[in-house]
Amino acid sequence: MRPRNPKNRRHAGFTLIETMLVVAVLGIVLGLAIPNAMRFFNGQRIRGVRASLMADMAYARSLAIARRTTVRMVITADRYTIVTLPDSTVVRSHQAPGGVVFNANVSPKFYPYGLADPAAVVVQAGADDTTINLLPNGTATHD
Repeated sequence: MRPRNPKNRRHAGFTLIETMLVVAVLGIVLGLAIPNAMRFFNGQRIRGVRASLMADMAYARSLAIARRTTVRMVITADRYTIVTLPDSTVVRSHQAPGGVVFNANVSPKFYPYGLADPAAVVVQAGADDTTINLLPNGTATHD
């Protein structure tokens, strides 16, 4: 058996050109993937907030029926609050997550007999948005 000559041994590893090619391909892939991922996360955030707001609308309606009183949802840009009337007792308050904004045409009231003032609430995150419509019968739908 002959001893190995270090000069004849082939060097293992990547060349600079191979490494630069891999970095360039990764840059292109990430450049395409990141905007889609951001759009996906904004959509998920909006769907979660929409589900929470619709559930709280149903809760406010059931609270009005159970307590035989009028309940109002006060909706501002960054939060909504469920308040019983006439004493304005805060029952529940929910802060919007970062980047999510509420825009309501009115602060809807829920009445003891199950009906409500119609309202439209837009939930917006970045360029994405969804609208929740509160119907006069007290139920909420979304687009």
